[in-house]
Amino acid sequence: MERLKILVVDDESRMRKLVRDFLVKKDFEVLEAGDGEEALDVFYNEKNIALVILDVMMPKLNGYSLCKMIKNLNKQVSIIFLTALDDEESEIKGFDLDADDYISKPFSFNILVKRVEAVLKRKNKEEKNEDILEFEGLKLDLEKFKSYVDDEEIELTLKEFNILKL
Repeated sequence: MERLKILVVDDESRMRKLVRDFLVKKDFEVLEAGDGEEALDVFYNEKNIALVILDVMMPKLNGYSLCKMIKNLNKQVSIIFLTALDDEESEIKGFDLDADDYISKPFSFNILVKRVEAVLKRKNKEEKNEDILEFEGLKLDLEKFKSYVDDEEIELTLKEFNILKL
């Protein structure tokens, strides 16, 4: 089975090496970049990057800008911010950019690995979600009994929902 690719982006080489070492032990393929521009090049050139671990404060292109660019290229890629910025405003900004997690330095490497695994597991479950039916702009969430037309939620009675489900 092909190993999942993780791109680690941090301007501190020692931090990249430590993160890489812990992830490689869990059988991930790890790519590295020392700044935002290098990370963008790696992202363009590599196929199937499942997750990006991203510092915010980097030279050339900061993590927030890079996150936005990556999400514009591929909305499916997961992003975890790993940064010294530990204030609420920075964390909210990360989540507003569609990050999957936000971890403040200092941190436990074992916890980082567990969070990486949890994000990837959650993403895999979403991609394989059999509790969602879709047809020509209509989407039914069978688990939550919610319905959507063109991604806008619509209210249905239980009977209407069940008729559409059939």
